[in-house]
Order: sequence, then C-alpha cells, then structure tokens
Amino acid sequence: MKIEKINEKLSKWLTPKTLSVFLTGVYLVSLIPLLWIGWFNYPSADDYTIGNNCRQAWVAGHNIFSALWAGVLRGVEDWITWMGYFTSNFLMAIPPSSFGERFYVLTVWIMLAMLSFSTAWLLRTVFVKVFKADKYVSRCAVMAMLFVTVQCMVGRVEAFYWYCGAVNYMFVHGMSLFFYGLLISIACDKGKSKKLKIVMVSLLGFFTGGGNQLTALNVAIVLTVAAGFLFYHKKWKEYGRLIMPMAAFFLGFVLNVAAPGNWVRAEGASGMNPVKAVLVSFYYCLDYCLGEWFGWPVILLIVLLVPLFWHMTEKTEFQFRYPLIVVVFGYCLVSAMMTPSLFAVGNIAAARLQALTFTMFILVLTLCTGYVTGWVRKRVGKKEEAGFTASEIWCVLGCILFFGMASVITVIPEPHYFVFSSALTDLSNGSAKAYGDALHERMELYHSGEKNITVEPLPARPALLYFSDIKEDPQDWENRGLCRFYGLESVKVSSDKST
Repeated sequence: MKIEKINEKLSKWLTPKTLSVFLTGVYLVSLIPLLWIGWFNYPSADDYTIGNNCRQAWVAGHNIFSALWAGVLRGVEDWITWMGYFTSNFLMAIPPSSFGERFYVLTVWIMLAMLSFSTAWLLRTVFVKVFKADKYVSRCAVMAMLFVTVQCMVGRVEAFYWYCGAVNYMFVHGMSLFFYGLLISIACDKGKSKKLKIVMVSLLGFFTGGGNQLTALNVAIVLTVAAGFLFYHKKWKEYGRLIMPMAAFFLGFVLNVAAPGNWVRAEGASGMNPVKAVLVSFYYCLDYCLGEWFGWPVILLIVLLVPLFWHMTEKTEFQFRYPLIVVVFGYCLVSAMMTPSLFAVGNIAAARLQALTFTMFILVLTLCTGYVTGWVRKRVGKKEEAGFTASEIWCVLGCILFFGMASVITVIPEPHYFVFSSALTDLSNGSAKAYGDALHERMELYHSGEKNITVEPLPARPALLYFSDIKEDPQDWENRGLCRFYGLESVKVSSDKST
C-alpha cells in the first residue's frame, strides 16, 4: 500500500510538463558557463587569413554590404582555387572579428543557438507533427539529447569557439536539420504549401548542398533514399511539392562536388581511394562511436529515452515495422560522415570532423532508440493513461539521480569531462581571464600604429578557447595572415623563455 501511495503522489508530481520544464532548465543553465567563458574568446588562424577580405572592406568604408560582398567574392575565389563548399567558403569569410575583435564573443552564442534550435525544430517536427506525440514528452527527449550532445562534445573548441571550424561544420549541420524539418513539414501539409515557403526551403536546400561535404553527402544519401521510397510506392504525385527543394539541394551538391577548387586541393593531399574510404569509414564508425564515445552519459541517455519513447509512441498509428533496417541505415549514415575526409586526406584527425560526426551519432542514436522502442511498444504495449506510469517515473528519477552522482564522481578527477565543467574550471582558476587579457593587450598593440610587433607568449591555454597561436617565426602562415588582417609588416612571439 505504501508503494502504491508513493506512486500515486509521484504521478501527480512528476508530469510530462513538469519534467520538460526541469530538463529544459537544466539544459539552459548548463549553457551559462559556456557562454560566460566565451567572453574571453579571440580569433586565431583561419579567422585572420580567410576573414581578411571582409575585414579590409569593412575598415575601408564601414559598409556592411561591401563587407558581405567581399565575403561573397572570397567564397567564389576559394570555390575556384581551393574548396568546393561555396556556402562554407562564404560563411568562413565573414567572421565576427572582421567587424571588431570583441564581436568574436558571439561565436559560441551563434553555434549553440544554431545547434539547439535546429535540433529542437527537427525532432519536434518528427515527434509531434509526424507521430502525434505529446509535446511535453517530446521536449523531454530533445533536452536530454541536446544536453549529452553539447556537454559531452568531442573537439569542443572547434565545435563552438573557433569560428572558421565551427561555422563550416556545426552551423551548416544546423542548416541541414532545419532543411530536414521543413521538408517533413511540407510533406505533412494537408493542403498545398505556400509557394513562398517552398521557394525559401529550396534556397535553404541549395545552400545546404553547398556546405561542408560531410553534411552534404549525408543529406544526399537521405534524400536519395527518400526519393526511392516515393518512387517505389508511387507517391510522387502526392508529395510533388518536395521536388523543387530536393532538386535545389542536388544542384548545390553537384556544384560543391564538381568545383575546380577540389581538384586543386586534391593535388597536395594523400587520401584513400573511394572503395577503401567507404570500408574504413565503417570501421571507424565502430571504433569511435562504440569505442571512444560510448561512455556512461550516452548509455544513460538511451536508458532515459526508452521510457520517454515508450510513452510517445502510444498514440501513433505508425507501426515501426523495420527496426533492423533503420538501425543499419543509421549506422551507414554516421559512417558516411567520415567518408569524405578519408577520401580527401586519409584521416579524420581534425577535431571539428570528429565533433560533427559525434553530433550526428547522438542524433541518429536518439532516432534509432525511438524507432526500436516504438517497434517493441506496438507488439507488447498496452494503452495507458495520459501521464507517466509508475515504472516510467522510477526509470526517469533513477536516471536523474544516477546522473547527478556519476557527474560528481567523474568531474572531481576529470574536471574537463563535461564542457560546462571545463568552462567552470578555467573560469575559476583564472586561465580564461589570463588568456583573454593577454590577447586583448595584443590587440591594442596591433592597433597602435607600430608595423613591426613582438608579443609575449600566452600565459595560459584554456581547454575550451585555445586553438592556435602565432609563432616565433614571422614568416609562419599564421603570422603573415595576421599581418595582412591588421596591415602590419611583421609580427612574432617573443622567444625569451624567461617570460
């Protein structure tokens, strides 16, 4: 009787709405240290070299349109001479620092907002609009998934804080999720979709096709499979309004892959042949996803998602008939994120590549968990009440309590385990401030009118902020890029070891 009374009280207290508010609050609060430490963030490396054109146009007239046009011209130039992803070329050419170094603090705000809103938009469209799930339970799943994605992120510097790497991969990934969500929304429209909406989605599709080639290939695979299903089931007349956005994407994708710059860059690279790249990508998917990234937070995410999806799939008429095929397809999608890099350069060592693949891994894992749970539910589940059942409540509470205890146990010996704990560590020990102050002093020197400048070595290298720095050699490419950015003759780091 006592257990029954406890369960009854818990069911009244822990409702889907209450849990969604709690998890949303936890996620938002966890972002505060990430945004706070971003105040000490400054540009480096390609932010100077690629952003130089936009910077010079802005300094010359402080005209936003002239600066953006310079970014367009730089994007076209790179498409011809270096790399085919014209959307990314343009985005990388307009770093916030081009309009003033302190605008660079917006980098982490932009990337976190893009990842959070695009993921929430896509999953809400799938869960609520397609499967008719409860919006609060859907939000619980989204917030849990986002928390693990952001706070367990690998390659976190290049994912959120280094603009050129983050905008090329994380921002474009967000574009692809918005594109998916809008396509699904159009497909679910009972009446004819507005022409303006279709045109806007088509433009988004075109520019997504021109983004980084990992994301572009991934979207191409998904759309090709979707088109195959529509043809097989003879549904093209019913979903004919999807033709224009899908065609626009493939136009951008072809321009991306066939760009002259790809061949120029390939001359200096030692990549794998296509067949080997595909096979190795399947191995790397297992090695990274199940070997390096499948830690206890990911396992706990799956455990938490199961009761949420069990509840969400109650009312849907969808039967989830092919769980094995869906899981295998998901595995192939994550593997495909690695194939372009293996083909081009023979590895996926760059942290930004791993960050993007990890993000897709968590997204696909979430969707596959939902599909498999739905398959089981449709075969053994029974109709239930609107609120959580006792077993669902205890599972959710167990996950929350376990996460709290495990986090404390983990963070004490490994303070940089989570992104938020890493930010708090470098904020509390002063390394973030020391790093930011040192770079601020450098900026003052760059604007002082001196043409030949020697700067002191950085006193600290915060785990979340430091990507690269200029060298003692004034002829290093980073040094020369910074000189062009500020109109200097030379710049170098002091070799005085006593400093």
